[in-house]
Amino acid sequence: MAQYLTKEGDMLDEIAYRYYGSTNNQVVENIINANFGISNYGPILPAGVLIELPEVRQTTEKRKVKLWD
Repeated sequence: MAQYLTKEGDMLDEIAYRYYGSTNNQVVENIINANFGISNYGPILPAGVLIELPEVRQTTEKRKVKLWD
């Protein structure tokens, strides 16, 4: 499990996007679950919070859209 030390103004979805390259597959929710009490800080995190970044399986499956019946 990787770790990240926040800087002033960091937000979880931004951290997730930088680390995982996406916020799909409930990445932000997985980070919240791995870091008890992190949501108490609100959307903008203070500097110096150590966040655990859990391993997340990214799907490479593409959604198919059917345009006509």
